[in-house]
Amino acid sequence: MTLREHAGGPLPVVEAAQPAPKLPLRHRAWFQRTLVWGGLIVASQIFAMQVGPFFWPSVPDIVSGAVASFVDGTYVMVLGSFAQMLVGFGLAVLVGVPLGLLMGQFRIVDFVVGPFVNALFVTSLVALLPFIILVFGTDFEFRVAVVFLFAVFYLIITPAAGVRAIDREINEMGTAFGVSPARRLLSITLPGTLPYIITGLRLGIGQAVQGMVVAELWVTLGTGRRLLNLGYARELGQFFATAAAVVIVGAALTGLLLVAQRRFTPWAEDVESAVSGAR
Repeated sequence: MTLREHAGGPLPVVEAAQPAPKLPLRHRAWFQRTLVWGGLIVASQIFAMQVGPFFWPSVPDIVSGAVASFVDGTYVMVLGSFAQMLVGFGLAVLVGVPLGLLMGQFRIVDFVVGPFVNALFVTSLVALLPFIILVFGTDFEFRVAVVFLFAVFYLIITPAAGVRAIDREINEMGTAFGVSPARRLLSITLPGTLPYIITGLRLGIGQAVQGMVVAELWVTLGTGRRLLNLGYARELGQFFATAAAVVIVGAALTGLLLVAQRRFTPWAEDVESAVSGAR
């Protein structure tokens, strides 16, 4: 800020804001990611040249495997597996989010349901797969049930944590104005926990993809059977290309939820680390 003489005396004049200096290339995110991934690809190629294609595929082998997967319909099979995964994940959302909100809002619900949720949350769900097979068989219902169990606990615990994180004074103000519990749930609790809900969706969908792969490996169907066959045949180029497709689609779904989180809750910080630490 500078002073300039005026008939009525000196007046402050605000100088034009200078544009922010550009970050050096080495500090830009896209350059860092390109450098890291490029280094991993080069290291993978060098390792493949050392050990041979029987133990590790080269980059050209993976590219050829991707073309073969596209031609023989493997990628269509992967998309079909994800369609079934979304059914189980959708059921987990319909059950988990409302239950989590109720657990955080009402102590009696938390007292009755909370111990079972916490116990199953820390239990290895893979150990429950034989029991799930006995109940649901090995068809579509089994895969939906596995995806549901893998995803639902994040969708319960995360909204419940969001409800407990709401400022107590806001709830007290609602009580002072005679807001009913049901109306408080819709007008105060649900908007306040939206960042936690979206974070729970992001965490849950990652677990749902894991459950999809585990379920199909157990009953050797769909993508899981295809990965087993490729592994036994030592067609590692196509094996890696198929596994990469699963990772890419899962990452894309997670990225869409991240965009939704930034779009609908721009005021909220990311709570993923806090929720993961609560485990």
